[in-house]
Amino acid sequence: MSARQKRYPANYPIVIRQGPEMFGATICNISLNGGCIMTDHQFKKGDTIVLDYTFGQTRAFVMWSMEKLTGLKFENELTTHGLHLIRDLQRVSA
Repeated sequence: MSARQKRYPANYPIVIRQGPEMFGATICNISLNGGCIMTDHQFKKGDTIVLDYTFGQTRAFVMWSMEKLTGLKFENELTTHGLHLIRDLQRVSA
């Protein structure tokens, strides 16, 4: 089992797509291979979703969901550049 990637706090608005449906969400924390989102929509463990954000999109799998928080594992690792864009935008908006 590989070590868990370092997670960074975030406050980054995104759109979640699941099939034809779209939901607003906020990335609460992020790493290269996963993160946590806050949304009013309840997802189930195992759901596949797509995160749409300013500079791209990422397919992710729901690992857990509790009330408004949902833990995700990304299908493909984010680039270091993508991770830093989310972190830097969060700092500017804070």
